[in-house]
Parts: sequence; structure tokens; C-alpha cells
Amino acid sequence: MARAMGMGTGMGLGLGSSSSATVAVDKATSDLLIGPDWTMNIDICDSVNSNYWQAKDVVKALKRRLQHKSPRVQLLSLTLLETMVKNCGDYVHFQIAERNILGEMVKIVKKKTDMHVRDKILALIDSWQEAFGGPGGKHSQYYWAYEELRRAGVQFPQRSSNAAPIFTPPATNPALRHTHPGYGMPSNSSSRLDETMTAEIEGLSLSSLDSMRDTVRLLKMKL
Repeated sequence: MARAMGMGTGMGLGLGSSSSATVAVDKATSDLLIGPDWTMNIDICDSVNSNYWQAKDVVKALKRRLQHKSPRVQLLSLTLLETMVKNCGDYVHFQIAERNILGEMVKIVKKKTDMHVRDKILALIDSWQEAFGGPGGKHSQYYWAYEELRRAGVQFPQRSSNAAPIFTPPATNPALRHTHPGYGMPSNSSSRLDETMTAEIEGLSLSSLDSMRDTVRLLKMKL
């Protein structure tokens, strides 16, 4: 896991001001990171969930990072945004629409920017507009961002048939939070976990499987 700097996990960041929110977002989207800092991303979500008013400052800071020239910073910003949509409440969904983050994303796509950034934005906008109920939904801005790109002739990537749900209710027990395969992870992380577990099971020898079956039988007999 890439880290911007050492911070405690599961305790929140205590984003007491707009400046501290900016610092946290900058660290989570630093160009020095080799990949998403999931601990930092989830800490930001936890802090916003504990103090709803922080959503405005975090989303504002994220919009500024999306305007960065580095595709890496943009991708990390999109990943943090995706994590917040997935794990935070309607206060975040509202701020994304209110702060015109969607307009910024549309603008980036129209500039024909880095393909990875472009495809990430298209996948997010498509999944969000559907999750929020289309043109008649609570936040129709998500649909109109999608529709603007569609009318401009933009081709959206094909949706994955095994994509995880857009929204994941936050775990009530912080100790269990990071063990939830869908919590704070990108949409394909759950499938990667399933593939890994399947590969490990297939790698077991017949004798190991027989031993496991015997153990199960013994447990059933005791019950």
C-alpha cells in the first residue's frame, strides 16, 4: 500500500478546517504515490462521515486536484472521489453536484486527455447516473453530465457484468471495516479477491481437502 506519510488508521483525520482538508486531499493524491493510499482514502471518508460539513471542503479540494496537469494526480483524485461516493452519504453526493465536479469531469473528457483518466471518468459518470436514478432521480446532474457526453458522440466503455454495488454501507465496527472486500475499494477489487481465493483453493492437494472434510464431519458429530 502506497503511503504519503505515516498516519493512524481508523481514527479519522480530524479535518477541522478547509486548510486541513486541502492538506489531507493533497497527500491522498500526491504525485509521489505509486498507487492509491487506501488507508488515507478511508480516513478521509471516516472524517467526513463523522463531520458532514467537511464534505464541502474535501470536494472543493478534490476539484482543484482534478485540474492538475498530471494524469497520476487526476487518477488518484478520481479514485478518492469514487471511494467517497461509495462510502459516504448524500451530503457528499450533493456537494459533488453542487460544486460542479461533474462539469469538470466532462471538460476533462472533451479535452481528449490521458486515456486512462478519460476511461475512468466515463465509467464513473455512467455508473453514477444509473445509480442515482437517471433524469428523474434525486441528483439529476449526474445523468445530464452523462447525457452531455453521449450527445457529443462520446462512446462509454462497456459495463462489467460483475461490478460491485456503487454504494456500500459503512461498517459499524471500525475493526472490521478494512476486512470488508467492497469497502473503499475500486469496483473490480471484489472480483480480484474472489479470483485469488479460488486459485488458493484449487492449489490445495487432495489430501488437504480430505483432511478438511474430516474436520468438518467431526465438528458436525459434536454438534
